[in-house]
Amino acid sequence: MKVVAALAAGNCVICKPAEITPFAPELFAQLCKEAGVPDGVLSIFPGTADAGEAIVRHKKIRKISFTGGPITARKILAACAEEIKPSVMELGGKSASLVFPDCDIQAAAERAVFWTVGCLSGQGCALPTRQLVHADIYDDFVARLKAIISQFKVGDPMDPTVAVGPVINKAAVDRILGMFERAKADGAAKFELGGGRCGGPLANGNFIEPTLIVDADPDHEICQVEIFGPAVVVIKFKTEDEAVEIANNSEYGLAAYIQSNDLQRVHRLSERLNAGGVYNNGGFQINPHTPFGGVGISGFGKEGGRAGIDEFLHYKTVTIGVGAPIFPRQEA
Repeated sequence: MKVVAALAAGNCVICKPAEITPFAPELFAQLCKEAGVPDGVLSIFPGTADAGEAIVRHKKIRKISFTGGPITARKILAACAEEIKPSVMELGGKSASLVFPDCDIQAAAERAVFWTVGCLSGQGCALPTRQLVHADIYDDFVARLKAIISQFKVGDPMDPTVAVGPVINKAAVDRILGMFERAKADGAAKFELGGGRCGGPLANGNFIEPTLIVDADPDHEICQVEIFGPAVVVIKFKTEDEAVEIANNSEYGLAAYIQSNDLQRVHRLSERLNAGGVYNNGGFQINPHTPFGGVGISGFGKEGGRAGIDEFLHYKTVTIGVGAPIFPRQEA
């Protein structure tokens, strides 16, 4: 999303992949070359944090667009501040999905599981990882989530029968399991399914059990910090005001979701939710033609749409006078 917009705006681009995911950008660059992008217009620059710092501080780099976490972002912003260099920051989220009784409950449950457990094993910034469910349908919705998650097979993501693959590395496994253990120790939630590492033939891999967390405390870490693994958290609410209060009770503000067939409610709540985008009844988060980006510690700036191209443009104003004097001449 970043590279294509920057190229469309007429820039040359250096793309630094994360050190643990170096290969997809190389393939992308090969495809760009086959499509006719000239040599030197797009460069892939793999490396560690030192390579990233060199890019950020280089005098000829005129803008930084970063996707990652707030800790790294603060370091990048500090370096950009020294050069007064503009940046775009896409820093993740803890997105809430508000589920009301007038929605298609089964469809909402299927979307909830796919977007939190099945999609990239939960490793996505805008996924609706907090499911806020109206009290009238809470038990029914939890039962549907449990039934769907129970059918998801974990294993090799290249196997077409597998719905949930591994997380990125062992450090992610340790971080996720640490969050689960703290939530259990604090009595902050009930683990209806999962909550541990996969056993059996998957025991030596980076596989987390598909996890359903219910009756969660909205103020606890489990509801405030990205899990970034195959887990969904469910919280009960009774009124619209309570749902908005819980949804906005986060430093993040990337995405929000509404499951309701009442369009007046959808428009009303979309105004009140503190998020860069609000996606309703299965509306897709990332489209080439719509801006994507957050507020709060989810960052600033946009990717996608005309706004995403504008991020890589400088506007210059040129005015031309007609030659008339500033002060009218006086007749003798």
